[in-house]
Amino acid sequence: MAERLTRQQRQHKEKVEEKLTYLPSFIDEYKDDMYTGNTSPSTLLGYIHDFETFFRWLMREGIVEVDHMKDIPLSALERLRLVEANTFFTRLSIERELQEESINRKKSSLKSLYKFLTTRTEDEDGECYFHRNVMAKVKMAKTSETLSSRAERISNKVLTGKDIEAFVRFVGEGYEEMVQDQKQCLAYYKRDKERDQAIIALLLASGLRVSELANLRVSSINLKQRKLSVLRKGSKESVVFFRSFAVPYLQAYLDVREEKYKVQGKEPYLFLSVYRGTANLMSVRAIQHTVMKYTKAYRDEQLSPHKMRHSFATEFAKRNTMYDLMRQLGHTSTDTSTLYMNAQEQEAQNAIDRMDD
Repeated sequence: MAERLTRQQRQHKEKVEEKLTYLPSFIDEYKDDMYTGNTSPSTLLGYIHDFETFFRWLMREGIVEVDHMKDIPLSALERLRLVEANTFFTRLSIERELQEESINRKKSSLKSLYKFLTTRTEDEDGECYFHRNVMAKVKMAKTSETLSSRAERISNKVLTGKDIEAFVRFVGEGYEEMVQDQKQCLAYYKRDKERDQAIIALLLASGLRVSELANLRVSSINLKQRKLSVLRKGSKESVVFFRSFAVPYLQAYLDVREEKYKVQGKEPYLFLSVYRGTANLMSVRAIQHTVMKYTKAYRDEQLSPHKMRHSFATEFAKRNTMYDLMRQLGHTSTDTSTLYMNAQEQEAQNAIDRMDD
């Protein structure tokens, strides 16, 4: 496990340890194994949420008769029948109305756990805890959405062209007019205007993930060279460059950051809020809420920070190669980057088709 973690990863690591107190001991072993493989605490926490859902279902259905989740024995997992496993995933679809993509993620979580228990464990005799892997028989659902349709769906939910900078200007000008008669909203807006413009401008100028942006430090940013030192997934450090239009907004925020956010001493993190009169780290959730508030006001549709990342990627893909895009966004495979390239192909086809209208 890399030593340096983001704030969110540290919080998730603590949450994992908290949950382990009421989960079976073999989940603690699974945690150690996954950390050895450099799995992030955030990913592991997601897996554990899925295990909890599965274990509760085992108890509710009477497949395992225990009073506490911690007492679920390995034998219950070993003896689970395929029809029971499939019933669990079907129930998720019906009762929780989960989509195929979400159910596939839960299948992947349980496949990972079963693979660990049947291939990477040892009992007193040097044997794996058990060998029958029912989850290996569970089929992953084929997603019905094609790459082209997904790319088109993404392209319909982004800001493009001149709309990108127009939206940033709206945050600094147009939004104030909309809250003139709301005294408290107006007061908060005036306090946070420079910060909020800087956040949105940087997301649209760089394609950062919201967790990467929340973890930025003042020392991470170089306005002159327009580059950031970013902690990527897997705690990998990377240098990311950003578009020039974001520079004045970032500078304006830095000029007022210490005074407006009551900074005392050295506060390393870049984006702050005020809590009980003192500077406080701005959470991922707070950034998400901020972006959605302004997009709702701008185009009557809430767009998440991830849509800001899509917006950047869509524009970037028009002028650069897939491998440039992978490097900028921190992708490790071409699968996701291909979506944005495909979106540009769809746009080109639509342009041709319009000639026949």
